[in-house]
Amino acid sequence: MQNASQSELIDQLITERDILKKARVVDVLRTEYDLRLPQIASHIHKHPSYISHVHRLLRVPQLVVDGYYSKQISATHLMILSRLQTTAEIEEAYEEVLTNNLTSTQTELVVRRMKYDVESDSKHISPDELKKTEILLQDKLQGKVRILQSQVRSKIVIEQRGPASQTSAFIREIVKKLKSEPGEVPEEEELHVLD
Repeated sequence: MQNASQSELIDQLITERDILKKARVVDVLRTEYDLRLPQIASHIHKHPSYISHVHRLLRVPQLVVDGYYSKQISATHLMILSRLQTTAEIEEAYEEVLTNNLTSTQTELVVRRMKYDVESDSKHISPDELKKTEILLQDKLQGKVRILQSQVRSKIVIEQRGPASQTSAFIREIVKKLKSEPGEVPEEEELHVLD
């Protein structure tokens, strides 16, 4: 059960408009009341990732905090910049934001470049084409297929549910089909499935 102080902090977290003050409240709830981020999120009816993003703001250097309070950058800029790992990276990206008067979308690209060493090339496969490819693969592989693509990675998930004997056969069948495609899986590689 919540005590009065914890309850007041939860209320403050809900009503507070200053994102950095919210971050400090989250930190107090974590450290003094031993609440985990998902617990805090459930109290204010937000997703745990939101609370995690807010809490991450505590590591933003004072230079950038001053830029937020002087209205040189927005709360969105602040959240994006906080994704970088080091103070030096955050300050470097912040300087680039100020120098080039970057929007939050442009700031996202700067952070992505710094974090993943990836330039945005906007050459995504269209959602329609991804869906058609999923359906094609599902028909060919006889399993549930999901294809995900972001700016920095792509993932194909092939799922088959059932007992290990059935899923082992499923995996072997996929490998067999890939081997039948020229140049896909080298013949000398052998798949070992634990029985």
